[in-house]
Amino acid sequence: MRLLSAHIAKFKSISDSTEFTLADDVTALVGKNESGKTAALEALYRVNPLPSGHPTGFEDLRDYPRRYRARDRAAISEAVPVRVAFRLEQADVDAVTGQFGPGALTGDTLVVSRRYNSDKTWYEGQRTIDGLAAARHLVAKAGLEVGRYADAKTIEDLIAALRADEDADAAVRLAEELAGRDLDAEIGRVLHRRLPKFQYFDEYNVLPGSVSIRRLQEVAEDDLKPEERTALSLLRLAGVESEEFTEDSYESRKAALEAAANELTDQLFDYWTQNQDLSVELDIEFKAVPTPQAPHRTEPWLHIRIRNQRHRVTLDVSGRSKGFIWFFSFLAAFSEYTDAERRIVLLDEPGLNLHAKAQADLLRYVEERLAPHHQVVYTTHSLFMIQPTRLERCRTVEDVDDKGTTISQDIWKARADTVFPLLGALGVDMTQTLVIGPHQLLVEGPSDVVYLTVMSEVVRQAGGTPLDPRWTITPVGGLDKVPSFVSLLGGSDLNIAVLMDVAAGGNQRIAQLATRGLLDNGRLIYLTEITGTTEADIEDLFDTDWYLELLADSEVGRFAKSELNGGGRVVKQVEALHGGRFDHYQPANHLMRSPGSLLERIDADTRNRFQNLFTRLNALL
Repeated sequence: MRLLSAHIAKFKSISDSTEFTLADDVTALVGKNESGKTAALEALYRVNPLPSGHPTGFEDLRDYPRRYRARDRAAISEAVPVRVAFRLEQADVDAVTGQFGPGALTGDTLVVSRRYNSDKTWYEGQRTIDGLAAARHLVAKAGLEVGRYADAKTIEDLIAALRADEDADAAVRLAEELAGRDLDAEIGRVLHRRLPKFQYFDEYNVLPGSVSIRRLQEVAEDDLKPEERTALSLLRLAGVESEEFTEDSYESRKAALEAAANELTDQLFDYWTQNQDLSVELDIEFKAVPTPQAPHRTEPWLHIRIRNQRHRVTLDVSGRSKGFIWFFSFLAAFSEYTDAERRIVLLDEPGLNLHAKAQADLLRYVEERLAPHHQVVYTTHSLFMIQPTRLERCRTVEDVDDKGTTISQDIWKARADTVFPLLGALGVDMTQTLVIGPHQLLVEGPSDVVYLTVMSEVVRQAGGTPLDPRWTITPVGGLDKVPSFVSLLGGSDLNIAVLMDVAAGGNQRIAQLATRGLLDNGRLIYLTEITGTTEADIEDLFDTDWYLELLADSEVGRFAKSELNGGGRVVKQVEALHGGRFDHYQPANHLMRSPGSLLERIDADTRNRFQNLFTRLNALL
């Protein structure tokens, strides 16, 4: 199964999160401190939790929003703090239909919920399960003619019809069998066994410096502290979670633990690039715990230390890099369920103590090791934990006045301070692109990027020469910013060209780049060189009638060519009719996403103008 969506309500700071979807692989919940990100993760965890030392059920005294508790006291037991939807995969469908027939499932979505003060998992099976169809399958499986009982509208009707069929002993026997079964519940149990488990990990699950082994072995898992639960995972990885630890067995137990630590450290160094000289060392100490009956009694304790080979020193984990021990602890906790079925891995602020490059290492681990097999949901407010090329994975989390925490995938509708990490991630990505891409083509805005990209493919399909892919097209946010970009990058080894819109009066600041020797005049590509006019934007490379069709299709507005004043740049002529400036990116975005037949109607003259532009630009490489 795959987690599709979730809806959280009446839980801690969340009055109503609104329903939000989750990505098939990785979802990032992005928001400020105290916005409710952790509360959302905790609610998801309790759908079907793996032991982690954190609460696994909903208790109204602890979890119900305090401001509503007195008012809602009588209705709290019926409140649904979390409801999630899963998409059934083929293996899930086969597990049901193989036993109950192809009609037992009426859909591919399973809705699951939890309630307060109850350990029960609720299934809204009426959307997915058809017990009557399953019963009819059993009728056919028993060798009976299903058509004889076609008038039955419910299982009870079917049982009555089978009992009335006194000429068929098999029908009577089947009626008694069905009377003692709840097929809806049986199908639900099949699906329940296939429900993904939720694994939760946060800073409280980080391994402690020392821990009582006896406590790990004797205390119930749900009663262990989060850090103790991770230490138990380490014992299980070593295969000694149920072994007796005595001074006589010291060497064998320590060897097993060291082997487990070495395995995890090796895994970690595939992704940890910060310091390759670190390793985890485990030791066992037998502390004296005398009693009147056993004055020499000892108790085994596990000590976890980090060794720095460069400095030849070992320290308790509390004195070492929190980022390193977080990474190691997560691997220990995750390794316990390596052979388990698909999980939903929930990580609360996973990059909190990691350097920016280490956060990139963690994202690489998530992408390469977790996402191919499990769904991952993590919270963050760090711009380095956001992949700018995968913003569709982000969900914003906001604590809205009088509404509580809300979660949305419409990320750009959130407040500026909420989306700041997203903007920061885009800025970092842009900066890295400028540094890494050796051939930079600076353009005014994103619409220029779209038109150049789309028309490059159109020219290629027509047998022409497209824009060379070595060019990195970078929108600078307006030609007035070009001098700053060129001045900033002028001392680098980058190959820079500027595609110049030309307005009346020109742009003296850009022209001065060549005068000051910051940029060769031949790398200033004026669009008027292609159009043969005195003014030009990139839109003037298109046929005017075609561009007006694009404006109509993209719902900017409908304009007739006869209404234009016939002078200057086409966008300025349209703006005069429009009554003001319009979003130049709107038609470009439409052309990129939903072109319809527009691309097929581009004429040869337009293709030739773009071909001439690409030839001019490619000659600069």
